[in-house]
Amino acid sequence: MKTKHLSQRRLLLKLGLTAGVAGGLGWKQSIAEALSPNPSNSVGVPEAIFDAEDAAQLVLYMAKLAEAEGTFGVGGAIVDNRTGKVIKAMHNRVLQIVEVGEYAGKPYTFDPTAHGERQLVSWYFENAKRLKLPPPSQLTVVSSLDPCAMCAGSLITAGFNVGVVAYDYYAGINDDESFEFKGLPPRTRRTLKNHFGYYAVSAKREYVGNHRSAFSGTSVTSKTANDCLEIFAQSVDKIRKISQDSGLPPDQMQDPAYFSSGTQFIQQLKTNLPEAFSLKLKDYRRPDRDLYNYLRWLKSRTLRATNAVAFIDPFGNLIAASADTFDISPISTAFMNVVQRYSLTRFNLINNQQTTHLARLGMTAPKYGTFVFLRAPTPDETTTLKDLGAYGSTMEGPIPVTNPSNFLYFRNPQGGSVNGLLREISGLPPFYNQLVKISPQRSMS
Repeated sequence: MKTKHLSQRRLLLKLGLTAGVAGGLGWKQSIAEALSPNPSNSVGVPEAIFDAEDAAQLVLYMAKLAEAEGTFGVGGAIVDNRTGKVIKAMHNRVLQIVEVGEYAGKPYTFDPTAHGERQLVSWYFENAKRLKLPPPSQLTVVSSLDPCAMCAGSLITAGFNVGVVAYDYYAGINDDESFEFKGLPPRTRRTLKNHFGYYAVSAKREYVGNHRSAFSGTSVTSKTANDCLEIFAQSVDKIRKISQDSGLPPDQMQDPAYFSSGTQFIQQLKTNLPEAFSLKLKDYRRPDRDLYNYLRWLKSRTLRATNAVAFIDPFGNLIAASADTFDISPISTAFMNVVQRYSLTRFNLINNQQTTHLARLGMTAPKYGTFVFLRAPTPDETTTLKDLGAYGSTMEGPIPVTNPSNFLYFRNPQGGSVNGLLREISGLPPFYNQLVKISPQRSMS
């Protein structure tokens, strides 16, 4: 393997593709010609990389693909620590272009959890057995930008090593660059320190973090690190504005429960979300006993589940619900399942000529509805960090109605306190406690 890597490296040098040169579309084409593409990746992703600069160039390229597609400019890759093999590279896919209807040609929220790093974790558990992949402890997820709370929680729950190129001072888990993760609970803080590493940048900063992450002994050029931050900065303000507008406010909508059951919209909605309209609350922010019993039942019938979550639309309709599905992956919590099922269903209905109009009138952004947890997330669990981050990403900005909250729960955390959960929220980066202002509240029903 070492001889093969050296010969590939010489070929890259011959092509002029040294670490500091691989930047634009020419890099994609030349790498594809120079190296055999990895079958599990997009065309143009190299089979192997050799140091931190190579890794940074790869994830920067993925970030550029994301930005070009109209979503947040962040990219990531799973790398085998032992061989440098690129197992999978992905980029942010939170927004996708709609092809039909009033949103045609515009980016629209596809899946608020579809950050590059979270997708890589999910992809790994979907494919690890089939591809006979090494365990996460022998792999590194390289990211162009410091992962958000959702992605950080996903990565450490799964057990990956992490290599980070650029800092994110608003939503990144290490937003103050201290590597102390101040304010987060002790066990979560220790786990982050044991798994995360931040690459050295030439003439700017030293490596900090665990030395099991791939390429921890090498550095990234200042230009590449700056480019990773810049490609994100170019996209973030524009995309956040677009994503905050993904869905009509309730006063411009119609209650979908009264749409004709024979419409293609209702038929497809109930195909994807069969629980839709099975319950209707008098007040969408005041869950009742029927919903409590439904969530208890949902949890009890799902193997290994510890929680269940429902999404109630502004008209009081139960639209989506799920229990944890840890048989799929350790990050498949009830909340993430509900967000993904609702968001993907909404996007597909918006993006269908036959259903786009009613989908626009009947399905809105999650921030206008209510998420109801059977049990509040337990502080100092890595999945709680993930879910708090996923909630922030799903809100896509300030929450229009804060009392009662749209983050409600029936039972207190198991093995922890509500005050502990509130302290964990206060220790999150500014995006979560200054913009979104996460505020879980107990249901009085």
